[in-house]
Amino acid sequence: MAAYQLVAFDMDGVLVDMISSWHHVHTCLGTDNAATAEAYRNGDIDSQEFMDRDLALWRQQHTRNDIASLFRRIDYMPGIHDTMQQLSTAGVTTAIVSGGLDMLAERIAQDVGIDHVLANGISQDMQQGILRVPPKKKDKSLRDLARRLSIRRQNIVAVGNSKYDVAMFRVSGLGIAFNPCDTAVVTAADVTIKEKDLTRILEYILG
Repeated sequence: MAAYQLVAFDMDGVLVDMISSWHHVHTCLGTDNAATAEAYRNGDIDSQEFMDRDLALWRQQHTRNDIASLFRRIDYMPGIHDTMQQLSTAGVTTAIVSGGLDMLAERIAQDVGIDHVLANGISQDMQQGILRVPPKKKDKSLRDLARRLSIRRQNIVAVGNSKYDVAMFRVSGLGIAFNPCDTAVVTAADVTIKEKDLTRILEYILG
């Protein structure tokens, strides 16, 4: 049995080569949430209001199906299929723990064989975001999953690319900064990989 039993992946910038699934929608629709993002970074609004403000920009002219259609063509991170296959063969459970959109996360999980998905959603009427993973509290989401699976902290690997993934590192036995986008995640990580090849994580997980 592998020493590590659960690998938790951030999604945006790790499993798919995009800044953020929420940013992707804004780019495609031509909407601007810069003020909302700044308010969130400053702590002036919480995760729920952040999502709800974004939806207010989108629902004026678009449906939930319109948003889902924007993810029909996505660029997977190189090496993703081989990585998930090798982890599965080794008996390692995999999960997406992301503040991004579940409509993308669930598609990725189905395509590449990821076992669990924790991500945020959109109500059918586009009136409200469904908050499952607060970006600033991803450690709680990961801890809850590990508890359900009866997996101890030292047997968990967290793979992320930003400061919002540092909390996951703190509740894991190994933190991997993959394709990092800020210095905070590099400082907190046990391992840093700057090459866009997801298979590079395997040597640290499977030995």
